[in-house]
Amino acid sequence: MRLAQSLVLPALVAFSLSAQAQSLDGLWHRTGMDDIHAAIQACTADMNFITRPIARYKLTNVNPAYQKITLSITPQQVSVKLDDRNPILMPGNGQEAPWTREDGEKFMVAAHVQGNQLIQTFQNDEGHRTNVFHLSPDGKTLTLLVTVTSPKIPKPLTYTMTFGR
Repeated sequence: MRLAQSLVLPALVAFSLSAQAQSLDGLWHRTGMDDIHAAIQACTADMNFITRPIARYKLTNVNPAYQKITLSITPQQVSVKLDDRNPILMPGNGQEAPWTREDGEKFMVAAHVQGNQLIQTFQNDEGHRTNVFHLSPDGKTLTLLVTVTSPKIPKPLTYTMTFGR
């Protein structure tokens, strides 16, 4: 009996730690990223010389290279904290909720957890942003894929950032 307990208990602890290590929850620090500036240049390249610098300025201001992300996911609420900004709080059931960015711009935001990824959406009259947080199979890497679309830019802005624990 003692032999069974001595084998089972460590196995349960290891399984529990493994499950925790493969969670989206927690603090993540950036380890790599695409060139956001180049992505903004590419998505606005076909715009005319009057609107192009305005679009580039706006896109640069709202697409910073985040240093850290903190995710907290419960059945009731999803929280996404980017750097030292206030957390973005969304219902855990995928419903949209109003949210106001630091600059006063208003959005409807939603979050949906699907397997090993969290899909966060922002929508307003200016356009749509989707953040897909994808957890690697080993639970050590979080990849953020950002896609921004707007009737004011000719093609979507897309880029990725990677984060580790």
